[in-house]
Amino acid sequence: MGRHSSSSVSQGSALVLVLLAATASAIDISRLPGHRHYTKRSAERECMAYEPFRCPGGQVCISIQYLCDGAPDCPDGYDENPKLCTAAKRPPVEETASFLQSLLASHGPNYLEKLFGSKARNALQPLGGVEAVAVALSESQTIDSFGDTLHLMRSDVEHLRSVFMAVENGDIGMLKSLGIKDSELGDVKFFLEKLVNTGFLD
Repeated sequence: MGRHSSSSVSQGSALVLVLLAATASAIDISRLPGHRHYTKRSAERECMAYEPFRCPGGQVCISIQYLCDGAPDCPDGYDENPKLCTAAKRPPVEETASFLQSLLASHGPNYLEKLFGSKARNALQPLGGVEAVAVALSESQTIDSFGDTLHLMRSDVEHLRSVFMAVENGDIGMLKSLGIKDSELGDVKFFLEKLVNTGFLD
C-alpha cells in the first residue's frame, strides 16, 4: 500500500490541530498532506463531487480513482468487491435492461428464450425479471457464473456460449437464425461484443 504515505505534520503541529479541532474549528484534516482522501458523512448528505462513490452504510465517500485499485477503502472493502469491479467494465444495468426490454417489445415476451433457454419465457419472469437478468449480466464475471446466478441448465449456458462465440468470430448468420432483425443486428452485436470484451467468455 505504497500510496498511503505518512503525514509530514510535526508532533507540535499535530497537537495544535487537535486543540483547534477540540474548539470546533473548521479544519478539514482530510486536506492535510499524506492524508487519504475520504470523508465520513451523514447518511442524509450527498457525497462531494471529488469523492462521489458512497460506501455501503452511507458514512464514507471515496474518489472514483480508488475503486477496484487493489486496496480497500470502504470499511467493509466493498470498493474491491469482484462483482462491483466487473460491473464497472460492463454497460450500465439500466442500459442492459432497456436493451432486453426492446428485444421483448419487438419480438414478444418469449423471445429471449432463444438466448437464455426455457426459463426466459414470459418476459424473463422465471429468472426474476428483466432487471435481475440485467444485474446478473453486469455483475457475473463469466458466462458460467451468470448461469450459476440464474440457475440456468448447463445446456442453456452452452447454447448461450455458442451465440457469444459466433459473434466473437463474426458469424452474423447465427444472430439472424435467432430471428434478430437486420435493423437490430448492429445493436445486438455491439452489446454481445461488449460482454465478450470484458471477459464474459473467459
